[in-house]
Amino acid sequence: MGKAQRQAALGFLITAALVLSFVAMLAAVVMASLPVFAYAAAVSYAADLLLHTSESSTLDRLRDSRFGLTIRFLIRQFLLLALCGSINDLDSFVVQMTSVGLLLLFVLQLAYGALLKRVKTERAALPFTTRGLDLDALGIRRLPHPFLMNKHVRKTLHLDVPLVGGAIGTIATDRWEYVTFGGIASVWFAFVAFLVLLPGARNALILPTANDAIDELNWQLREYRPQVALYFTFAAVSRDFMYQVNMWLESLESLDLRPIIVLRERATLRFLDATSVPVICVPKAEYLARVEMPELRVTLYPGNAGKNVHMLQRHEVKHVFIGHGDSDKLASSNRVSKVFDEIWVAGRAGRDRYERIKHAVTAHQIVEVGRPQLMPLRRWTGSVSQEIPTVIYAPTWEGWTDDACYTSVIPAGEHLIRTLLAHERQLRIIYKPHPLTGTRSPAAAAAHRRIIALLQDDNARRFGRKILDSKAAARRLARIDKRLAALQERGVRSKYPDLTEEERTTRIRKFRDQAGTLYWDSLPADAHHVVTDRVPTLYDCFNHSDLLIGDMSSVVSDFVATRKPYAIFNLEGLPDAEFRNEQRTAYASYLLDAECNGLETALCAMFSRDQDVMAPYREQLKDYLLGPDNPPSTVRFADAANDLYLRGLRDFPIESPEQPGHPEQQPHQPA
Repeated sequence: MGKAQRQAALGFLITAALVLSFVAMLAAVVMASLPVFAYAAAVSYAADLLLHTSESSTLDRLRDSRFGLTIRFLIRQFLLLALCGSINDLDSFVVQMTSVGLLLLFVLQLAYGALLKRVKTERAALPFTTRGLDLDALGIRRLPHPFLMNKHVRKTLHLDVPLVGGAIGTIATDRWEYVTFGGIASVWFAFVAFLVLLPGARNALILPTANDAIDELNWQLREYRPQVALYFTFAAVSRDFMYQVNMWLESLESLDLRPIIVLRERATLRFLDATSVPVICVPKAEYLARVEMPELRVTLYPGNAGKNVHMLQRHEVKHVFIGHGDSDKLASSNRVSKVFDEIWVAGRAGRDRYERIKHAVTAHQIVEVGRPQLMPLRRWTGSVSQEIPTVIYAPTWEGWTDDACYTSVIPAGEHLIRTLLAHERQLRIIYKPHPLTGTRSPAAAAAHRRIIALLQDDNARRFGRKILDSKAAARRLARIDKRLAALQERGVRSKYPDLTEEERTTRIRKFRDQAGTLYWDSLPADAHHVVTDRVPTLYDCFNHSDLLIGDMSSVVSDFVATRKPYAIFNLEGLPDAEFRNEQRTAYASYLLDAECNGLETALCAMFSRDQDVMAPYREQLKDYLLGPDNPPSTVRFADAANDLYLRGLRDFPIESPEQPGHPEQQPHQPA
């Protein structure tokens, strides 16, 4: 059984215990059985704690079923009162004390939650958040300690434990002290928690006005003088989508121009990778319009989104669509791109894709800049470079609609893995799915889980104890992850508040390199790898593989830079010539159908240079897809940015007004 399956099974068992404990408490009330209620209540508390500690996906299902955390606590408290009434009279001392205690506790919990909600609401109303700019002059105080804020609902709800325990003790012994002191303890702890939170919350609510905040931001931007921006917005913010920005960070840092990153959703800052580039996040369009960057002449867009229009309105800026990958998908030649001044593509293939859109994009809008991200990839030597021949299976996801579903995971993924595992020659498999695999299609999610189970089961069968011994390396990886998490934390939680963003970025990348090296050393050389985390990276997986099997996606285009053999699924069963003509990345690929016919030909190309008939075509395709090796793509990318910036300056020269003083040194002027 794989790790994911074990976690799912454990979550099911804990949930079952939780539900049965509530059924047992209800039965105890009907039977007026105090021992049954006491044991069932203890199980319910323990099951709740285990569920939240493991962060099981069951929590979401319980909440959707109207059996969320707060409801569970209320039900348990009402059942306790019902038990008190069934064993004692409703007007008995234990019922009265329990009712008063629960009422006071509820009031204090409500006050605690309301105060924190106000803090979060007021802070969210600030016009922007930043990273890498010094805005200490605004005097924004730190938030209350994370212990007081994180998971506060769960913490305050559990303050009823002394009262519940005291009530059960009083019912069992008929001694008033238990419920009395239990109630006092619960209410006292809740009251003290509120008093401890109050000063920090009051400080956090001392905030500048929107006008003062924007004035200070503009002062800092005038000091920094950004010349090129990377702009990103996306409605469904998650780590899975932020790769669209993160893939460009190092390229942005290497530019000759002064860069800045402009985000629109606050949640994106949580998932933005470490970078020395200053970042501003401005959620509202009205505030973004007031942000002044007088020397900004180039803005880069990695994605097409509705809120791009708020930046596109800046007429003095040259707007460039750079995308987040280069493939034959429709997204790589979207008619919406017509709104941009230029579209930067990797090579001639990108230009041809847009030229196929009649009357949409003109030839002079397209600039070939290569793919700067691909510089770390190692080139094919003509033979297997690993101790064990390694195949990487990197399918795309199921897309937003069935019309854009290019994934091979559903129809062929499981069959492919079984075929590779049964091959006469020992192979190592790296499974690196798209981060969004299974998010839209239950069938894709199920196939994804089956693939992982196949690889994990084969590892366990072949290595057994060795796989278990690798837990020592896993613990070392966990320590590195802990250091990375500490470095990535900012604000009141940060253990390194004095680090500059440049120093923080350097340390984070150093630890990630160490984590990548440790990851590959943590398992036997011929063990399979399921890569769904950020370490190792996709390009690191490329460097540790000899053959790629994939779908129509930018992953294939990037892999072409290695010149290693690769295979693509032709799931529609088109004639080879027709498929290669429609999908430019298939020009130099070995083709597989849904039954994996053609796989042996691709494997033979990996084993022997003499049988690799596609090698010369891959050289041609590399230049066609990604451009020439010289000058390097990093140079071409920087040159394109410099050239466009100079043209922007010619069209809109920088005015040199008298520099205003710092906002603190001059009276406020209304916007």
